[in-house]
Amino acid sequence: SDRFYVIRSGSVDVTQAGRLLRTETAGDFFGEIALLRDVPRTASVTATTDTELLALDRADFLRAVSGVHESRVAAEEVVSRRLGV
Repeated sequence: SDRFYVIRSGSVDVTQAGRLLRTETAGDFFGEIALLRDVPRTASVTATTDTELLALDRADFLRAVSGVHESRVAAEEVVSRRLGV
């Protein structure tokens, strides 16, 4: 896991073990769990339409999130919600 992605346009399906977890569209994001927890990807993401992504590499993402307490808290809340913890 080396990138964080933001969907600029289009849509993707997020699956785990073949089960659809959610559909993400413009403005949504993925990749944060693996970067914040330093673990392998927890799900697969597949474009369902023509999709344009913006990407931040690991170092830039972690610097941006870790640099502001509120950002780190918000990121951890997303991770906890997505992992169901």
